[in-house]
Amino acid sequence: MLRRPKNILGISYGHGDSSAALFVDGKIIAAAEEERFNRIKHYAGFPTEATRYCLAEAGLSSADIEVIAVARNPWNQIPKKISLMVSQPQLLFQGRGRQSSSEQSFSGWISDMGLSHARKHSCEHHEAHMLSSRYLSESENQALLSFDGLGDFVSTAIGKTTKRGVKILDRVTYPHSLGFFYSAMTQYLGFPYFGDEFKVMGLSSLGKPTFLTQMRNLVREAEPFGFRINLEAFPVLRNPKIFSVVNSQPYVSQLYNAPYLTAILGFPPRKPKDHLSEDHWNLAKSVQVRFEEIANHLLGQLSRQVDAETLSLSGGCAHNSVWVGKIPQNSRFKDVFVSPASHDAGIAVGAAISAYGGPVSTASEHSSWALLGPRPNTKNSSHSNEALEEISFKKENQLLDFLAKELANGKIIGVARDRLEFGPRALGNRSILADPRAAHMKDKLNARVKHRESFRPFAASVLMEHQGQWFENTFHAPTMEAVFQVRPTMRQKIAGVVHVDGSCRIQSVNQKVQPFYWNLIEAFRKITGVPMLINTSFNDSEPIVLTYEDAIRCFLTTEMDYLLLEDRLFSKKSQSLSLTA
Repeated sequence: MLRRPKNILGISYGHGDSSAALFVDGKIIAAAEEERFNRIKHYAGFPTEATRYCLAEAGLSSADIEVIAVARNPWNQIPKKISLMVSQPQLLFQGRGRQSSSEQSFSGWISDMGLSHARKHSCEHHEAHMLSSRYLSESENQALLSFDGLGDFVSTAIGKTTKRGVKILDRVTYPHSLGFFYSAMTQYLGFPYFGDEFKVMGLSSLGKPTFLTQMRNLVREAEPFGFRINLEAFPVLRNPKIFSVVNSQPYVSQLYNAPYLTAILGFPPRKPKDHLSEDHWNLAKSVQVRFEEIANHLLGQLSRQVDAETLSLSGGCAHNSVWVGKIPQNSRFKDVFVSPASHDAGIAVGAAISAYGGPVSTASEHSSWALLGPRPNTKNSSHSNEALEEISFKKENQLLDFLAKELANGKIIGVARDRLEFGPRALGNRSILADPRAAHMKDKLNARVKHRESFRPFAASVLMEHQGQWFENTFHAPTMEAVFQVRPTMRQKIAGVVHVDGSCRIQSVNQKVQPFYWNLIEAFRKITGVPMLINTSFNDSEPIVLTYEDAIRCFLTTEMDYLLLEDRLFSKKSQSLSLTA
């Protein structure tokens, strides 16, 4: 019987959001994104510090790693590549040069990390995405959808579960990509940076789909599978170097034909600092609605090929939580699971699973691979910052009661405790928390803490036992990847998290998975009758904080009131607090 490898390191690099994940005996031990360590947002280089963390967390050295796994297969879809490149020779030139340079760097990095002895394993990009979500559910009969910008010449793939992993059933290949469509329109709306698509998703709630006819011209359904983008509007074949890395950060070149879009929309591209008008709101809404129409079209095609009610999602487009929350209402899929790191960070996990070649456990001590990063580093930190004042508590329940009361009084609390979240959502371990009841709290957080656009909404962490009383048509959403409508009778009670269209993105908080966080929200519920808190990521225009030092720096430069470092609570001395407990 073939022995499965014991220690497998999966890595993602070169795409943006580089990461590392470690499996030991088929069980995930650690996973982290490199940006959290080097503080470079969406870092696209090699995951050096993330790899070192994973090894340290498992008590291993580089010599212990048997396999290093990556989600890259240059031989994928060769016939289609050849066919396209014969007609578009510039694609062949650009692609060959980029791959060669990347592989040379990869070999050098492996050598520098002491991993040259490890067997190399490669799998297809979207296979890795699917594997990253496949083990979120215990169901052996799942339908799978992975879609993003592009990976291994493929933008979209559907599949099903097998005993050994996943089987891909169909694909959409380059140049057609729903990710390209959404990114191009994000750029047109004046949000030019890698990862800005979620801003359009938030902006869409302000508008009406008055440009939907034009959007249907830009991306069309196709049979028997997939869709096609308008290559006149999105001339990606004329500029094959869509993606590049500048100063270790990913950069996406302009994806749209400005004269074409201006002619059909009636207004030019918005510049980043220009005013957001009603036209921009309506265009954002139209983009979002068309995305949802195409995504639901894919789900319909998937459901005809896979007889299942469980759906597992991955790829960067799966982070479109506005669409995700409506899936059970718009398809046969009633159980929906979203990979917590659906973007390319998550393929490190999927590549490692592929290398293992059999069933794995993506449950950690927290029963979720969304919480697999480092704990705050206390070894070299005394927390003797002269700007901080510590408030001491003898018991945890006293701390929880104090925090709940202060939150109910409108205070804002930064939390850095336990293991860091893996993925883009802060889930209570590196979070900024506030009272969801007051409408002004949203404006205060945007202006004085997060320093970001005023239209941006905030999510709520909700006790899973109570979410059905406050939100309509909900399902379990532990990684904050679904938006639901707030029940009309409850909207005034939680005005701080209700978006303009009556919706709210939620995190379902499980007591067994996160007992401290659940107990804090429960203490708040006992005071206010509201079983939730505003939860936004602990950062200010930077990656989510990792260490105590990161947390203290962010705390002191924003208008938060308290900082919880593990079980130690601090305030700013300028607050002149005389509180003890």
